[in-house]
Amino acid sequence: MYKSLLLSFLCLVTLCCSAQDPKFSQYFAAPLSLNPAFTGFFHGEYRLAVNTRQQWGNLGDPYNTYSVSGDVKLVEDENFTNSVFSLGLSGLLDESFNKALKSQYISASMSYYQYLDVDHRFKFGLAPQVSYVSRFLDYNKLTFASQYTDGGFDNSLPNYLDLKNDKTSYFDVNIGGNFSATFDHVSFVLGYAHYHLTKPQETLLNNTNEYVPSRQTVNFGMLYLLSNYLDLNVTGVYNVQRNNKDTILGTVVGLKPNDETRLKLNFGMWFKFNEASFYPYLGVTMGDVSAGLNYTVYGNKLMSATPRTYELSLIYRHNNFKGFKVPCPKF
Repeated sequence: MYKSLLLSFLCLVTLCCSAQDPKFSQYFAAPLSLNPAFTGFFHGEYRLAVNTRQQWGNLGDPYNTYSVSGDVKLVEDENFTNSVFSLGLSGLLDESFNKALKSQYISASMSYYQYLDVDHRFKFGLAPQVSYVSRFLDYNKLTFASQYTDGGFDNSLPNYLDLKNDKTSYFDVNIGGNFSATFDHVSFVLGYAHYHLTKPQETLLNNTNEYVPSRQTVNFGMLYLLSNYLDLNVTGVYNVQRNNKDTILGTVVGLKPNDETRLKLNFGMWFKFNEASFYPYLGVTMGDVSAGLNYTVYGNKLMSATPRTYELSLIYRHNNFKGFKVPCPKF
């Protein structure tokens, strides 16, 4: 009973408050969700990425987030040896409260990267992104305090809520920039993205329009080649959206068994400062394919039970494998 009442309370709080954009702990494995300027920012010809996140799966109905994206570099010719154009398309589905609340994001992006020197060590890119967002609430799948009786919930009882607007949709515009520098044994990347430039309005549960709060993201990364068999990847991201601020910093160590193999093992850990949470990470790369798994270890105890949150990622970069050299940090 306590768990049901708690989940119902969290449901009401979430629906009454402004929604935050869905985010992944493996932000580096969902590049088009992190920064539009990561469109085309990879080694290879095209890239496909799939991500799934389940949050609080052991405390009733979990929060589920799914993402799929693809981006491709346009054909190069002699007129554009110092420039790279790329196109990207991504989709994201976020569902919660027994799948009663669903949010869908469909986005298209285009990036332009310009090399800043003849050796192609430095490059800078800009990318706009256009999104169509829709949210739907099926309140028949929810239970409310007025429906609680005799130790359980009765959905046939009225909820006494004036739910006149159960869906909303809008177009949105985002923009991102990214700079990278690559040297013999080390590479760096620094990016910035601004979401909801058009200040879209959404209406859900009431008759008043509310502006979607803007989100700003700063990301950085450093990849250092310690030896022919070992590399160190340090990354971080800072997100701010209204009063919600996230700061994540972590490190991944990549281990290559020998000179001839196409296999690399990745072990890492991230720390989220505002939640005092750790994200142990295990990944594997086999040629053009990379996969990763992480689990959230919560530092702040919100309740007696420990929430279970994990993420899975899978990325395919076509024609990416040319030996383990010093690439840009993995995004």
